[in-house]
Amino acid sequence: MRSEEKIATDGGTSPGIDQEELYTTVYSATKDAMLATVATGVYLGLAAFFVFGGLDLALSNSGTPSLVWGISVSVVGFIIAAEATGVTSLLSRFR
Repeated sequence: MRSEEKIATDGGTSPGIDQEELYTTVYSATKDAMLATVATGVYLGLAAFFVFGGLDLALSNSGTPSLVWGISVSVVGFIIAAEATGVTSLLSRFR
């Protein structure tokens, strides 16, 4: 065997996909991944707003109604954060 001959590690079979199709697939997958990352960041920012806003509402005002509303708003924030990070799958049945 000469050093000029190179044997393909996959047995030399054609993958059945051309370069343009491969580029389109990789480009689409990368774009989707980047958009999903940005969306997760936005959801986590919204969740932090709800959590800290609810805590502020619950702790700054006196009275039972503000405590109940504050805790409720904080729970909504925690649910948003759990959905954004994939901890729960409450909304997966609607997708």
